[in-house]
Amino acid sequence: MALEFYNLIKTHAERAPDHPAIIDGEVTLSYGQLLEQAERFAGGLNDLELNPQSKLGLLCLNQKEYLVALMGALLKGLPVIPYNFLLTPEDMVYITRDAGIDTVIADSAFIKPETIPFIQSFKSKIVVGPADTTGLGADTYAYEDFLEKGDRSKASSRHERAESLPDMILYTSGTTAKPKGVMLNESQFAANCRDSLVHIPITTKDKIIIALPLFHSFGNIMALIVFMKGGTLILLRQFAPKSILQNITEHKATILPLVPTIYSFLVDLNARGGYDVSSLKYCISGGSALPRALLTKVEESLKVSVIEGYGLSETSPVIAVNTFKNGSFPGSVGPVVPHVEVKIIDESGNEKPTGEVGEILVRGETVMRGYWNRPEETAETLTPDGWLKTGDLGHLDEKNRLFISAGRIKDLIIRAGENISPLAIENALMNHPAIAEVAAVGVPDERAGERVKVCVVLRQETAATENELKKFCRENLPAFMTPDTFQFMEALPKTATGKILKTELKGN
Repeated sequence: MALEFYNLIKTHAERAPDHPAIIDGEVTLSYGQLLEQAERFAGGLNDLELNPQSKLGLLCLNQKEYLVALMGALLKGLPVIPYNFLLTPEDMVYITRDAGIDTVIADSAFIKPETIPFIQSFKSKIVVGPADTTGLGADTYAYEDFLEKGDRSKASSRHERAESLPDMILYTSGTTAKPKGVMLNESQFAANCRDSLVHIPITTKDKIIIALPLFHSFGNIMALIVFMKGGTLILLRQFAPKSILQNITEHKATILPLVPTIYSFLVDLNARGGYDVSSLKYCISGGSALPRALLTKVEESLKVSVIEGYGLSETSPVIAVNTFKNGSFPGSVGPVVPHVEVKIIDESGNEKPTGEVGEILVRGETVMRGYWNRPEETAETLTPDGWLKTGDLGHLDEKNRLFISAGRIKDLIIRAGENISPLAIENALMNHPAIAEVAAVGVPDERAGERVKVCVVLRQETAATENELKKFCRENLPAFMTPDTFQFMEALPKTATGKILKTELKGN
């Protein structure tokens, strides 16, 4: 449905104009204020020289201005491309050129002498916060001035864009290749929100911590879900355990969505005391598999249930999620959400019976339109009859619950002809009391093809040797899965959303 989120925000604003929509540091934006500012931003876009191919880039932190611009652009009908600002400068330039972004809203934190040429490259620039904009060229606007001059009466006049353009293009992280743009529409996000809400309850009284980057599909959908139900977002610019616990304590947050790696450090920090997390109703985990041992530690530490889910940027993103009513089922990411189909296939493309492991395929209204400017990769990922190949391995049980049983196809380790699941090794090792983080990877070996290397981060004030960990693996894993080597690290390399960069570990 066109303008679904704008209409929802308008409804919330009419019913409870003073109810907080966004808490951003010391500033609180009510639903009435969010509506007004989104309309002013949309109205301000009228004064820019846009063309049918124009697109808006969001180069912002987790801040209220990001969401105002997003809602304003959706209202106007101007396609939006969020920037992952942790990518290399080369990738940022690549995304700008690949997508054809001509307008940008940028936080002043990103305006530095070395970035001036990059910012100059945009036709129109809207700058948030104090910054020296003298070198940015013509058509540069201070955000507050842009809002003030925006005509709300012109907000609803839709931008005449090319019919082929989506509402949003979400670029992948580009850890193994150039970033790919996933084409999605507002209606797909709205459908995914409705389907997810069947499994997880959110009300107007809920306050949700958004430490996940808004530019990522997980952070994006959680924000939109909250707007759909009229709850309150607590935006954190630091993706850090201390900041998360402080904000739960201060604002009495009720729901916490995070990725597994952050939960691991959150548990350790919370154990030292000083934080009141009693307001939490439940946690949500996504982005990567949550080891069972870590799930148990989180539930014991925070005294809440953890609802695990699974999704991809290409699917808007949620595919399956455990229900709050029934809690998590051990090892499962939950039942498939409504209006989404999942099947499991073998290497030849044949559908596998219930309980057997294979590649996970997804079909439904939330599946992407394709990759921007990548027809060949789109054809490789989307079948002619609409199935999306996830590249993940798993199985379904008799109750349509999905299990990510072996990780990604490309992550499988093949040692001397044996297929070894890194996820199985990681899950086993997370039961060791000294381990805070773990990642298993395959590295080249002349005789065996690959050998198994495990990278570990130990918990503070603990110790473990390589021999001790090998012995633990022999006792808790099949013999053929025992790792060859262990590498002890202070921290594992991660993306902005907390996913472990296994490609870097293979090279270490």
